[in-house]
Amino acid sequence: MSVQFWVLVAFLVLVFLTGGGSRADIQSLLVLRPAAVLACGIGFCTLSSRHVASYRLLFILVAAAFILVVIHLAPLPPYIWKSLPGHDIVADADRLAGLGDVWRPLSMLPSGTWNAFYSLFIPLAVLVLGVQLGRKEQYSLLLLFIVAGLLSGGIGLLQVLGAPDGPLYLYRITNNGSAVGLFSNRNHQAFYLACLFPMLAVYASTGVQTVEQGRFRLWISIAAGVVLVPLLLVAGSRAGLAAGALGLASIPALYSKPRFDRPEKRTVRRFNPNYLYTGIGVFALSLLTILLARAQAFERLVAPDQANDLRFSVWGPIFEMAWKYFPFGSGIGSFVEVYQIDEPLNLLTPAYLNRAHNDWLEVWLTAGVPGALLLLSSVLGIAFSSYSAWRRMERQRRSTLFARLGSILLGLAMLSSISDYPVRVPSIMSLLVVALLWLRGGSIPASGAANVPNKDGTANNTPLADQKRF
Repeated sequence: MSVQFWVLVAFLVLVFLTGGGSRADIQSLLVLRPAAVLACGIGFCTLSSRHVASYRLLFILVAAAFILVVIHLAPLPPYIWKSLPGHDIVADADRLAGLGDVWRPLSMLPSGTWNAFYSLFIPLAVLVLGVQLGRKEQYSLLLLFIVAGLLSGGIGLLQVLGAPDGPLYLYRITNNGSAVGLFSNRNHQAFYLACLFPMLAVYASTGVQTVEQGRFRLWISIAAGVVLVPLLLVAGSRAGLAAGALGLASIPALYSKPRFDRPEKRTVRRFNPNYLYTGIGVFALSLLTILLARAQAFERLVAPDQANDLRFSVWGPIFEMAWKYFPFGSGIGSFVEVYQIDEPLNLLTPAYLNRAHNDWLEVWLTAGVPGALLLLSSVLGIAFSSYSAWRRMERQRRSTLFARLGSILLGLAMLSSISDYPVRVPSIMSLLVVALLWLRGGSIPASGAANVPNKDGTANNTPLADQKRF
């Protein structure tokens, strides 16, 4: 394994331990963000033009995101920013305060935009280090993500069995009493657990050399999947249950019986009772969880809380607010304060709205047409690469399965962003960057950037073994 691989693994471990929330005031960001800048520096020292060329589209999109944020932060002359739609309230405040002509940026909340700028270094670090890995190294990251998810699920189970304000909750502002695991929000915990289903399917399908190893991976994956079902119920997220159902549905499309170098002695068996036992186990564990009154997601599903449905009521007003700042937006990271300016009286509550709970809509409000075009470009790029991955006939090829896995993970994220904001969480963001590498890497030939030799002349991880059928 290369140095870049171990640096990336260490950074991802740090991300999962300190980056489970999306708020800007999380104290652990004081450690995570400087580490991200350091990881970026290490990655750029060994980055070559061939690495960038193989993942050109990803680097273009990341560069565009940085440029867009910088544009929102650039100071503008008074006669320009005062003419921007929706900025008259700031101009009136300056006039009443007697500040005179002040140069201000496009963003209505520069501090929020600066926070968005710093947050971009985390996915950038994963990208810069990840593109330098060989395919085998990129695929090895799968086990790390699976272990992190199962660990988070186990911590979540202990959280609901203990005190609502117990020491296992890692964040001050969190869903106390719910199974949030390594995250601060139960929806994000449930989303990540849902992503484990397709990841386990690929783990059981690839990288297998012997019959015994194949059986071990298969039953480990089945056992983990059985445990995931009650953990999803315990998480208490209705959106998580929907994502989990989609994750389960993706398993037949991803799992492929491995092929081995040593042929397996086949025995005629019409029916494997282990599958029946597994299904009974899933049903029994789910029923037990519900009967123990720990299945908060099930309770919220059959008896919806109207207070939690406020997110759907605000979508209309937020869409109307976006036209007030059209076409440039109110400023990246300015949602909370901008929403409060025009918050409808009938939707006022003792709590404030921290997000639009629809990331597509929030980007339209805060980043305007440029942000929407950037999103559209990303979606089109993912759609094109996904189409290439799913149209291949060579299903058992390792690169194909990982490309399809990346497609499913990104699809789950896009669907979940309709009613939530999982992509804003650093740990989930890092997973999705690796998913992009898996998806994009499936269309790169074996002679691509992953084979670039190290600067010391030694060979990087060659993906020649990837040409084998597993």
